[in-house]
Amino acid sequence: MAKRHEPGSFLKATLEGQPAELKRLVADDSAARAADRLRGCKRILLAGTGTSYHGALAGQFILRSAGLDAWAVRAFELANYPPALRPDDGLILLSHRGSKRFSRDALDGFARTSQHWVAITGEGSPMDGDGVVRTVEQEKSPVHTASHTAAMLRIAQMAVALANPAWKGRLAELPEAVQRAVDMGDGIAAKVGPTEFRPVTHFVGGGPARATSYEGALKLREASHLVSAEGHDVEGILHGPLVSIQPGTPVVLVAQAGPSLERLKELELALREIGATVLSFPAASGVDEVLAPIVNVVPLQWLAYHVSRKLGVDADSFRRNEPKYAAAQSRFTL
Repeated sequence: MAKRHEPGSFLKATLEGQPAELKRLVADDSAARAADRLRGCKRILLAGTGTSYHGALAGQFILRSAGLDAWAVRAFELANYPPALRPDDGLILLSHRGSKRFSRDALDGFARTSQHWVAITGEGSPMDGDGVVRTVEQEKSPVHTASHTAAMLRIAQMAVALANPAWKGRLAELPEAVQRAVDMGDGIAAKVGPTEFRPVTHFVGGGPARATSYEGALKLREASHLVSAEGHDVEGILHGPLVSIQPGTPVVLVAQAGPSLERLKELELALREIGATVLSFPAASGVDEVLAPIVNVVPLQWLAYHVSRKLGVDADSFRRNEPKYAAAQSRFTL
């Protein structure tokens, strides 16, 4: 008899295993070696879809902090609406499985005229070649966690290889910082208990934390699909979306030290005037702001898991066990 699947167990196990995976990758120099393909590039594009695009968003800040000109773009847009590419452009493509249609199209299109590319992808991915950098084993849960934090770490390793960021000596401390975030699981479960996350939950962050807010919203949607969620940048939510937030609506603030923190505090005051339910979790301590998304996303992964358990949803299902959603997903190829 097949062993019964515990709902969300794949997500939970992978989430908890992230510190060990990052510790393994910190000791591996393949990203530094691959970075040589980008040496001398005057502009670096970072591309991905979904969670991988959020990794690209965080990655642009990591590379910029090392003095590099870096811009995140969605893989679909790079494949179909590309900017005017220059001979000295470089590309970092992020793809968990290496099989997504437009991620491959974006890479193939760029690689037809340039070898200045690196692809960050998981073990077992069909991508291969000198520019391929591996992260972690393919995740059993469709709600990706470890491959995301690992991809951002890989970008940080390339930034160190290409330049001299002020934070380079702290990179080895990231696995421990992620372990502290993993250890927050029970505390986050306690906050989930009394909170009503339906019909919609908002996530807000500024600067590099914008990527974290987008990823938090996506994880909550994927894992707890009875909940709708939106991610916002801290300035953008003040210019319209704030007026749609009702009393009691949960808003998760990613409050990392940096230039956006004061604006986030102003937003919090406004939210409390409305009567919104404001949630936040301890931000990464002793971690540079541009590396903080590697740590601060972990509490939001826990949030998605615990909300799924509260609602009786299997976070590992992706609704493929529901005929209408299975049929809907058969109508397109990712």
